[in-house]
Amino acid sequence: MQNVSGTAKTSVGLIGLGAMGRGIAQNLLAKGFAVVGRDVNPDALKWLESVGGSSGQQAREMADMCQVIVSFVVNDKQTEEVLFGENGLAAVMRPDSVFIACSTLPPQYVKELGARLAEKKIHLIDSPVTGGKVGAEKGTLTVMVAGEEAIFERVKPVLSTFGARLFFLGTEHGKGSQMKVINQLLCGVHIAAAAEALAMARENGLPMETTLEILKSGAASSWMLGDRGPRMVTEKYDDVLSAVDIFVKDLGLVLDAARQSTFAAPMAHAAFLQFIEASGHGMGRLDDAAVINNYKK
Repeated sequence: MQNVSGTAKTSVGLIGLGAMGRGIAQNLLAKGFAVVGRDVNPDALKWLESVGGSSGQQAREMADMCQVIVSFVVNDKQTEEVLFGENGLAAVMRPDSVFIACSTLPPQYVKELGARLAEKKIHLIDSPVTGGKVGAEKGTLTVMVAGEEAIFERVKPVLSTFGARLFFLGTEHGKGSQMKVINQLLCGVHIAAAAEALAMARENGLPMETTLEILKSGAASSWMLGDRGPRMVTEKYDDVLSAVDIFVKDLGLVLDAARQSTFAAPMAHAAFLQFIEASGHGMGRLDDAAVINNYKK
């Protein structure tokens, strides 16, 4: 694969132009790559074209133009459809092409996916990210990479457009996804813990903004408290950076991975129940800070 640095307008395929994908597209374009996008939402494709990208809805079209394809779809079901569905890429990607899976996926699925793609002479880079929508827009994501080291080096210029820190976790597919699962365990528990603490403060009549400032200033602070806490205090959940249902999915992956390794994860389970309850009460599409509403009487 040549010209992957983006200096000669190398084309990169990008699947998924949602909250994360739009920031990814803008950073790729800013660093000199041509972006060929695919999304089920026609408005997302219109947006991409308006900022200088192009549409590649047909798998053959994208595969002919791009030797590197980056995926930011929601889950393994969508990944499966993108690769092996009716308009699937796996059947038409050229030998020695690279599929970069940045979604939060089950580690075992990713391990098997690497073997399936290898049969078609396609390289898989298991490459989930953390840092959210803001990190995608600013190009400051943390990227957790597993796969062939030579292929990682080859696509590092692509990953570096949106990742400020790239961590290589070895050649075994699924290790990147295992790391993301552990990351999501902490994220989910921290959000649930922040919600419980702030709800208890509210129940006891403490001034909420002052409470948040105190908690943020000392040992009780966490990144999630600082980020989600203000939305919990102001009760503004419609500007969704990460939805409640995302953590229903991700903590479900945490618990599945724990079961597979016979590892007890009681704190992850407790947090999972909080997000399930919020989703069951109609808050699934609200910002995940809305989980604090479970404590309203």
